[in-house]
Amino acid sequence: MRDSKRTRSAPPREPLEMTEDMTPRSKRRKFVPFGEGAVLPEEMLTEVFLRLPIKSILRFRAACHSRYAMLSSQEFCQLYITRTEAMPPQPKLLFISPTANFNSTAVYTCSPSKPIDDLLFTLDDVRGNYVEVAPSPCHGLTLLYNAVAPAYYVFNATTRAITRLPPYQDVIHATAGVGFDARTKEFKVVRLFRGKSHEIHSVKCEIFILGGEEGDHWRPTAGGVPFRFCSFALSAIRNAVANKLQPVFVNGFLHWLINPSFLLKAPRAAIISFSLTDETFRWIRSPPFEVSRVHLAELDDQLCMVRDLRNGLPTGSMLKFGG
Repeated sequence: MRDSKRTRSAPPREPLEMTEDMTPRSKRRKFVPFGEGAVLPEEMLTEVFLRLPIKSILRFRAACHSRYAMLSSQEFCQLYITRTEAMPPQPKLLFISPTANFNSTAVYTCSPSKPIDDLLFTLDDVRGNYVEVAPSPCHGLTLLYNAVAPAYYVFNATTRAITRLPPYQDVIHATAGVGFDARTKEFKVVRLFRGKSHEIHSVKCEIFILGGEEGDHWRPTAGGVPFRFCSFALSAIRNAVANKLQPVFVNGFLHWLINPSFLLKAPRAAIISFSLTDETFRWIRSPPFEVSRVHLAELDDQLCMVRDLRNGLPTGSMLKFGG
């Protein structure tokens, strides 16, 4: 008796279609357009982002949470700073100007390759004729001082980000500079000032860490200003205020110039320096000439002293640099 159930035979298998490189189509990788699942390795993305201008970096940070975390990380920022410093510098001029009604200050930048004034931003309620700017930026950050408030601002000329530091009170004279702590990877603003005259230790030093975990406030330095440095520090403060000479940051130290005219006798020191890493003071010996017509500068990561020998003469005048 024949089985009533007829067994269905399986359909014949189609032969594998071969490509020109003799690879079965079933094993070929399908092309997925970018944005629909294709992801580049993080190492390759990092190399791409490191070659972009900062304005593009800021736009990519807004793409998603993962990109924001990557491009805002301390590791990426340090890599970007290192790569930027290795590139040939693009000279730029930074200058400030009061607005027409004198109740605000405009900050501009320009470069020799593009001699067009570029308005960075405007600070309201800041009088331009009472504003001082640090002599040179530190990793792109510049310190601006408003003598009327008084108050300090830290801004980035590239990103145009501005941070107003907490105001301070009961300060007679003050001078400050911004620097970078290579050990903690933090930007710090160091303020050297003279407090109330009736205080035993009227010369003080405080630090503000930008974006730090210590909060939005100034804190005293670890060891304060040692007594043997007080007279030097007071002379540096007076010299900075009288001649609008802000400190210069070089190789982890902020340097203030000491003016001997503010002391009873000529000091052995010409410069008082503060380490942002150890939070300690040191002094540098005086050169074999008077430093009353001298200012400090940074050239090729070296602290330099610029001596003015012009004496107001229209001819036969010169400037002398010394390391």
